Amino acid sequence: MHHVSTRKIHVSLLALAAGTVVATASAPALAQNTEIVVTARKVEENLQDVPVAVTAFSGETFEEAGLSEFSDISRLTPNFDVRPRGTTGALFANLTIRGQTSGFLTLNADQAVGISINNAPITRGTSLFTNLFDIERIEVLKGPQGTLYGKNTTGGAVNVVTKGPELDEINGYGQFTYGSYDRTDAQLVANIPLVQDQLGIRLGAALTHRDGFGRGVATGRELADDNEIFLRGSLLYEPSDTFSVRVNADYHDVDESISIFRSLRSAFLDLGFAVIPIALETTDPDFYAGSDFRTEAPFARSDEFNINATANLEIGNANLQSITSYRKQNSLTLVQSAPSTSVTLGQNSDLFAQEIRLSGQAFDDRLTWQVGGFYSTETGEDIDNVGGFQTTAAKNEGWSLFTQNSFAITDQLQFTLGLRYTNEDREVRDISPVVTGLLQNSASFDALSWLASLDFKPTDETLFYASVSRGFRSGAVDQDNLATIVNPEYVLNYELGLKADLFDNRVRFNSSVFYSDYTDIQRTAFDPDSIGTTGVPTTVLRNAAEATIWGFEGELHVAPFDGLSFGATVGYTNAQFDEFLDFDAAGNQIDRTNEPLGGPEWQYSLNGRYEFYVSDSATLGIQANYFWIGEDVLAAPSVIAILAPGEGSVPSFGLLNGQIDLDVEQWGGLNIAVFGTNILDKEYYVGGVALGLFGGISNRIVGEPQQWGIRVTKGF
Repeated sequence: MHHVSTRKIHVSLLALAAGTVVATASAPALAQNTEIVVTARKVEENLQDVPVAVTAFSGETFEEAGLSEFSDISRLTPNFDVRPRGTTGALFANLTIRGQTSGFLTLNADQAVGISINNAPITRGTSLFTNLFDIERIEVLKGPQGTLYGKNTTGGAVNVVTKGPELDEINGYGQFTYGSYDRTDAQLVANIPLVQDQLGIRLGAALTHRDGFGRGVATGRELADDNEIFLRGSLLYEPSDTFSVRVNADYHDVDESISIFRSLRSAFLDLGFAVIPIALETTDPDFYAGSDFRTEAPFARSDEFNINATANLEIGNANLQSITSYRKQNSLTLVQSAPSTSVTLGQNSDLFAQEIRLSGQAFDDRLTWQVGGFYSTETGEDIDNVGGFQTTAAKNEGWSLFTQNSFAITDQLQFTLGLRYTNEDREVRDISPVVTGLLQNSASFDALSWLASLDFKPTDETLFYASVSRGFRSGAVDQDNLATIVNPEYVLNYELGLKADLFDNRVRFNSSVFYSDYTDIQRTAFDPDSIGTTGVPTTVLRNAAEATIWGFEGELHVAPFDGLSFGATVGYTNAQFDEFLDFDAAGNQIDRTNEPLGGPEWQYSLNGRYEFYVSDSATLGIQANYFWIGEDVLAAPSVIAILAPGEGSVPSFGLLNGQIDLDVEQWGGLNIAVFGTNILDKEYYVGGVALGLFGGISNRIVGEPQQWGIRVTKGF
């Protein structure tokens, strides 16, 4: 593929990359680190006062770092990784926090990382490689969050908060971006008070387009393009100081070609009368040439609609909050990793959720308390088309009761205790035209999640904390074998943390160390009985293993003087199975004890930004960001032994982004930014799949090449 070149931009940003000191994301360009307000514990608090490992940053910081997609959050957050699924590509995401991987794609099982947007839960990892816009802040909570966020947050939770209406003035902005591969993005946001200081609305639309940077080896067709439509509206009604309602609604449509798959080896199935190719080695030297076998043009499509309402009522010294949400999503992609079969994978689902919580303070504000309940119901179908039929339908229904309370023992010492009881019902039905086994099955699960923590503030600028927490991921009915039911998996996590603002708030250092005991791990494994019955190995879901996870993370932000900020983030996770007896494709038992659980061990980022006035009303900013992530092992040692060296993992990679921006305060505000991503033009893989079937299969998903662009934002 030929890269679009903008010579002036290219020269400017290479000079920036060479001349700018690089260090971490999210430090503001001020003489002091500013206060960041988060809702990590469902109440507004200063980030530095929260005894939880939280990475938080604003939408402005996100954009200045040259980032635009939900998946890019991982590039600012230690021990957090977002990768495309090995068989479906970027339509479905795989999230990992501290060795806890989001898990299975299907509706019959749940993710290990919770996601919420404006307090509304997002239970499925579809459309996470898509663009964010008009964002207020992003919060990533690490470690089990089972008390306040519920089941399936054994790894952590991600909160995205969009900007809401302002009730005092009309404002907004328009933005246009042009860049490599004919990138043409546009955003328009308008904030309109309808009743002064009482009622307002915020409307936004975003359109993204970028030609594909890849091509199909067999067909020459374009791959890896970007085409999205995003519409959002937010209504805020605040008739008094004691009552408010905010309603958010959005629609998101994605219609793109697939990710670029490259096969590192060929694999064939010998039927006796014919040999069918399962994978064909990609020999084209162009790194951005990938698999494209079908007569039908490759596609990845999704659309989703979300609506949620948050109501707050002050009752004396207490606050009553109601969060109601509904989400409908549809997705479908044409799998291009195997030439022998025509396969489309996707999912349709409807989710309704309701949360009620009452919170307040007592005993001269020494006690901060919360109690509440949660209910959700989700229905849908998992699509696995081989010849045009759907395989399974699922229904998930659950409720929980919870409480979390913090008591100030002294002015410096605080104790927190939380408890949540969850009850879950699941039902899975086979809706294939020809049913070969059980028609349907159902199961019920319940569990307790809890948290106990102690935090100590020797000074107003320093916080030490210690915590122990238990979270769980719900049990499941095996989609491929409905007779199989697996129990919940549990994580018991121990953590020590430090948060400090030093040297008159010019240095911010947050760090934590953690140790997790992970039991009853749900894993798919080969069923040896199926080989003798059918001759073809099949997989079964089961509680297969136990593991230990430990590691640390740190974030440093330094603002030595006006305009200059830099720092660093680092994360290390050691996740290994303690006990895991499995089977290979031939039915032989293998011992996978002590092998890596999954996810990279090391991850770090560096960033530096310098702002200075070029006139009384104009500021010039120069920024560079570097992100590095370690090797991700894809397969067990028995599979890796079949493959060639390097085919069983995704290699480590590092990416450099840069930006030069001019901000003019006059005329309602004008910002012009010239930016580059993957400035060093690194060729790298972002995901893959490795299997021991048919002599070994190893496919990889290609990451984005070097790109340049200019972005103009005009406020009003």
